[in-house]
Amino acid sequence: MMSEKTSSLRKQYGIWIALLLKRLWRQPVYLGLLVLIPLLGYGIGVLEQGERGGAVVAVCVEEGTWSEEIAASLTEQEKNSVLRFLFCEDGRQVERHVIREEADCGFILPSDLKEKTEDGDWRKCITVYETDTSSITGMAKERIAGVVFRLYAEARYETYMEKISAPAVDFAIEAYEEHLADDSTFGFRYLFDDSNSQFQSDTDVVNDESVKAAVFPVKGIFAVLILIAGMCGMLEYEKDKKEKKFLRLVPDALTYIVDVGISTVMPAVAVLFCLWLSDGMRACGGSLSMGSILSVWDAGMWGRQILSLIAYQGMIVGYCVLLRLILRRQETIAAAIPILAMGSLLCAPVFIRLGTYVPVFAVLEKLFPVSYYLMLS
Repeated sequence: MMSEKTSSLRKQYGIWIALLLKRLWRQPVYLGLLVLIPLLGYGIGVLEQGERGGAVVAVCVEEGTWSEEIAASLTEQEKNSVLRFLFCEDGRQVERHVIREEADCGFILPSDLKEKTEDGDWRKCITVYETDTSSITGMAKERIAGVVFRLYAEARYETYMEKISAPAVDFAIEAYEEHLADDSTFGFRYLFDDSNSQFQSDTDVVNDESVKAAVFPVKGIFAVLILIAGMCGMLEYEKDKKEKKFLRLVPDALTYIVDVGISTVMPAVAVLFCLWLSDGMRACGGSLSMGSILSVWDAGMWGRQILSLIAYQGMIVGYCVLLRLILRRQETIAAAIPILAMGSLLCAPVFIRLGTYVPVFAVLEKLFPVSYYLMLS
């Protein structure tokens, strides 16, 4: 008897879920979201493969011990940055580019930068030019300082290893470079006397800011679309509540949770495959190669992406539950959807992490579930 009752309930719940899914397919706004996901993914992918714009930073790296390494590191950083480094032959060329506003700011790194860094006098030896309207000088300083401190750390590490065990220097340097290139965590802490204490704090700040400044355009936009879908589920619940459709079948609170959660399922599936195709296109260099696309994610990556999306769906359900305590009326919910979507794009690290430069945004970004999903990336 109990088994028959359980089976009947399962069947009823199955029919209920099927009806909810069928209803979503009849919503033009919801279908528009599903169509928008692959279109935006493709568009952003094409833009990333094309010539990338960004703020121009003129740099003159005078011939010296670290000149080649600095130029190579700055060039490598352009792949994941809004900054574009324009390398100049001399300081006059840097000044000329800034005066003509062909560059937002400019830096001249002297040939004796290594010696000045070791003496603790590196700040005074770098010449900086900037326009009156420049807003990225601080960011450019962080990028350049990050490169300088990495080279300084390598030099100190090599010196330290020579003192401890000279025969092991080559092995230690090889291990250091290997761990810098892979995804493992590898770092060094140095103790400085008072005269050099600024180096330690500066290194920490640069490393922290580099992490904080990371942005995720494709994932961020997809995350906002899933959030919008979840909030559309709030509107569906308001209709169900007025019509008392499922009141006899399930509790009112469960109807709300399922309405929100099920609205995020199909967009999340669409996002999963669009992220996979986006990474595949990036791996192929923009040319579609089925073999490269199929192999771009291994089983572990598929698992991580799926778990991240499931966790994000749970965040959205919890977020919408909290919103329900604040937004009681259907009209208020409808008006809040575009505001919250725009707030997510602005405050979360989608295009730029404003919290790195304006402290109040570091607090505001925590008010949107998109930020937490991007932290899982």
